[in-house]
Amino acid sequence: MESAEHVARIRNHYEPLLKQHDRSHLVVDWVVEEQQHLRFAILADIGKVREASVLDIGCGVGHFAGWLLERDFAGTYTGIDVLPEMVERARQTYPELRFETANFMDDPTRWQADLVVASGIFHLGDMALMKQTISAMFESCGRGVAFNSLSAWSPVKYPDNFLFVDPIETLEHCKSLTRTLLLRHEYLPQDFTIYLYRT
Repeated sequence: MESAEHVARIRNHYEPLLKQHDRSHLVVDWVVEEQQHLRFAILADIGKVREASVLDIGCGVGHFAGWLLERDFAGTYTGIDVLPEMVERARQTYPELRFETANFMDDPTRWQADLVVASGIFHLGDMALMKQTISAMFESCGRGVAFNSLSAWSPVKYPDNFLFVDPIETLEHCKSLTRTLLLRHEYLPQDFTIYLYRT
């Protein structure tokens, strides 16, 4: 999938949610806020997040940033999102943090951090774009990458226009980048997370 097509799909999906739900978890399609927070906890389990520099790709309205701050985050945070409406709301909520409107894949080398994370950014794309993005994320990290995705092992695949990917196929791609990695599939039946480490 070309980047422009992906951005158009993102806009078409999230514009109605932005109009309806302001800054709540519903604006990024999370019906149950506790499950969104569980995803954040799994991402943060990559290790040593508290004082790290963190790049959050597809930051939305800043929910992961807020989750970090509630847990005494003392590092540096940068959130990027392709939708300026999301970024503006994140800036209003967390003026002490850095949020930028950008498409990470337009210039991945511009962005560098100890930890590069992404939560819920792949479901409107395709597998080829997902693999390209994971590779670019790893190039941008100093210590590691943590991302999640909808799983093809899920007993229910809804909505059917979302991308559900095979965790093993994804892991094989990640293994081409580093042999120091971990797949987690124990926390939600429809979801998995992979950590990639530099060492």
